[in-house]
Amino acid sequence: MSPDTQYKTEISIGYGQLKPIIEWCTRNCINDWGYDCKMPAGRDAGFYDFYFETESDYINFILWKK
Repeated sequence: MSPDTQYKTEISIGYGQLKPIIEWCTRNCINDWGYDCKMPAGRDAGFYDFYFETESDYINFILWKK
């Protein structure tokens, strides 16, 4: 998981919701992906940047989060 990937999106994550998002990425992303917490808010809540190596993983993530 590397934040040096090409596609990036910022999302807000609620209390206790980081783990399900990571599990989704692990199951559904084909290539490298990663994340970085920009503003923590307790028990993994906060603002995060998620990074994806391929456009398809990035688009799938964006569509899933909407």
